[in-house]
Amino acid sequence: MINIRKLYVDFDGCVVNTIATICQMYNEDFKYYKDFKPVKWWEVETWNFEECNCAKPEYIDTYFNQPRFFKYITYMDWAKEILDELKETYKIIIVSAGYSPNLYGKSIWVKENLPYCDFIGVNLKQYTDKSHINMQDGIFIDDSYNNLITSNAMFNICFGDEYVWNKNWKGVRCNNWYDIKDFLQGGNIS
Repeated sequence: MINIRKLYVDFDGCVVNTIATICQMYNEDFKYYKDFKPVKWWEVETWNFEECNCAKPEYIDTYFNQPRFFKYITYMDWAKEILDELKETYKIIIVSAGYSPNLYGKSIWVKENLPYCDFIGVNLKQYTDKSHINMQDGIFIDDSYNNLITSNAMFNICFGDEYVWNKNWKGVRCNNWYDIKDFLQGGNIS
């Protein structure tokens, strides 16, 4: 039995439903456009939100740096409740990639909403993945295949549904936060 007491957790798509937030912003901004059709978050299958056909990917990228992104953001189902429980057993570190304005907003959001979590921002101008973060003393939970395969964590868990950006993952996958809780408390890792 391995005794691990640190959880490194991705923000977008793991703690919060970023796809839903981006769709909400897009639907609000483009509803009067000729070719507009509302996009439901569960219909998004592409990394760059091709389903949001009225906006170019570069425009969608600007959403991540807007203050309203952080006003609209909602937790993934059961994330807050399970993280609140897991904080009794694990030191939790949110590790998230983005550009400076996005990382600044995330650091404030984490401080205000998950004050027991530390935050590590990975600037996409400098790094393409999270491999430079030393996670060898913990478990890493992310929804990105590239981040998981380059991590030096003791154990990696792919979070959420299968998407283009994680379909090649062959390791442990937990579809939701109850799966995470069950897996961590199931004797597989303690």
